Amino acid sequence: MTVDFFPRDKTFWLYHCGVLSVVGISQIVAIVLWRPNLAFNLIGNFLWFPLLTLAVLYYRWQYKRGLWHLWSAITTLGFGLFYCLASGFAVSIIMLGIIVPLFWHEIVALEPVTSGQITTTSVVVQLVVSNGLQTALFICAWIFVYISITSKRRIREAELTNLRLQNSLREAQLSHLNAQLNPHFLFNALNNIRFMIHENPQNAENMVISLSDMLRYSLEGNKKEKVRLGQELDTIERYLALMRVQLEQRLRVEMDIPANLKNYLVPPMMLQMLVENAIKHGLDNRREGGRLQLSAALNGDKLKLVVSNDAAETTADVDRKLGIGLSNIQQRLHLLYGDQAQLDSNSDAQTFSVSVQLPGEREA
Repeated sequence: MTVDFFPRDKTFWLYHCGVLSVVGISQIVAIVLWRPNLAFNLIGNFLWFPLLTLAVLYYRWQYKRGLWHLWSAITTLGFGLFYCLASGFAVSIIMLGIIVPLFWHEIVALEPVTSGQITTTSVVVQLVVSNGLQTALFICAWIFVYISITSKRRIREAELTNLRLQNSLREAQLSHLNAQLNPHFLFNALNNIRFMIHENPQNAENMVISLSDMLRYSLEGNKKEKVRLGQELDTIERYLALMRVQLEQRLRVEMDIPANLKNYLVPPMMLQMLVENAIKHGLDNRREGGRLQLSAALNGDKLKLVVSNDAAETTADVDRKLGIGLSNIQQRLHLLYGDQAQLDSNSDAQTFSVSVQLPGEREA
């Protein structure tokens, strides 16, 4: 893994330099007000900042390059403490190795040294230890903040990646369900057109036009999660036009759709599939045909859609296929709305009905 030693992220340098500026100003004020040997401490202070920066950047570089974030907490803590002490004393030794020779005469002239209370070696060792521990403390604080920030960033990135994967899976599931649902009406319509070509070519031509419009809507609908109810009703009208050719007077349709609801959003092809199920598994099995009813209404903040048909005696196979279609629609609703959508079916000796409640969303 290629990692730049010097970060290119401007935010990193903004925070790093901002904190060091605050620390530096505090130290300069303390040096000027309370510490002797002003020049010695000021030069040491200015040398300390770049050395400290190199030390923490080296840790960051190894942390990212060696994937240390995968280590256990105990390993990270133990190695972090070791690195803080080692790098802290390394910074102290390098810094003092530069400035002590420059101020050697001042160190030798210190009163405790001249009086024999302490040796120059002891003075240097004390400087190395005190500055090393102080530097190690700063490096520990920097590493703690850095690991905390990068860990939170990785968690956010993981959450975003997980959301993207969930959305991709959701889109794949919706596409799969659409692929299962949409061919139903296509095969039925093609069979009807095949029988109609010889009996009534003009009707067959009209059926081809209606089918073409439906296919166009189906392909466009697969690219969208939701469409206007008015668009869905248009394709239902085309579907019913195809079915009237086949069923003739056996199909009687009643619609109760207020005009102000046609801008509300619904999943594409959902209502059309419910209408198709009502005809295919209900009215088409009745010798005398029957009545298909389609209604829409607002129920509080929910849009309620109901498709009902005169019931027919159905076989187990028909019940099974009907259940598969409704199950697919229910899965689509769950993927789009979660628990906010509801699909219910009800049947008795005279009527079979399916009602769908969706969140009332209007097209902007």
